Amino acid sequence: MIIRVLPTLNCRQQWIDFCRREIPYCFVEQPECLIDFQGTHLQITVLAGLAAGHQAIKYSLGSRKSVEPAWSLIRACEWNLERLVAGLEEMDFSSNVRDNSLLGVHTDLTARKFFAKDRTILPPSRTGVLQPLSQAPAIWSGENLLCLIANRQYHDLRNAQLALPGTGTKNSTGGLPTPSIQGLRLQLLERPQDWIGQSHQGRLYLYHKQQPYVSLIPDFSAPAPRLKPDTEERGLF
Repeated sequence: MIIRVLPTLNCRQQWIDFCRREIPYCFVEQPECLIDFQGTHLQITVLAGLAAGHQAIKYSLGSRKSVEPAWSLIRACEWNLERLVAGLEEMDFSSNVRDNSLLGVHTDLTARKFFAKDRTILPPSRTGVLQPLSQAPAIWSGENLLCLIANRQYHDLRNAQLALPGTGTKNSTGGLPTPSIQGLRLQLLERPQDWIGQSHQGRLYLYHKQQPYVSLIPDFSAPAPRLKPDTEERGLF
């Protein structure tokens, strides 16, 4: 999955284009946030000034019944993410917040504030475009594994998970199905400290929380040139 990095999200057309994506999930550079529109709820994780290892503040805004309350909130803030975040940071979340007059929205909107569970969410300013590897690193850390996977510098990806009796569906070769490469990328990006790689007989084994997950053969050839991103957005990988 390509995680887009949008420079801003401050006008109606930008919001419409964002929500038309197959997966409306992206980083925004200004203000520095992670935006996720899940069903009828808009989730905003504020990353500006986030210190390493600290938990980010996350807001969940929406209604169980309809997506309209979330859209009403966005419209009330004149389609400006900066104004929306500023309003949220001023709100009193000592109790469940409904119809808060500060945002000028009177619907069945519910707003919640909490800490993001993941302590390792990295803002765009500290990730950038992941560079390909030119050789095997001394230590296959989660960050190095992410660079390898993100730049597709591998072949012969295989499931290395330990099969338990009665679990999993075997593929045509008799082994467990290969995990989703999109899911693997996202896991490496969000929690790189949970991963480590070990080489054995020409293959690289990726371990998640000390358990084998996948194996592959690294290929340090320079990846094919990517299409030049337009001026509106760029991708982490």
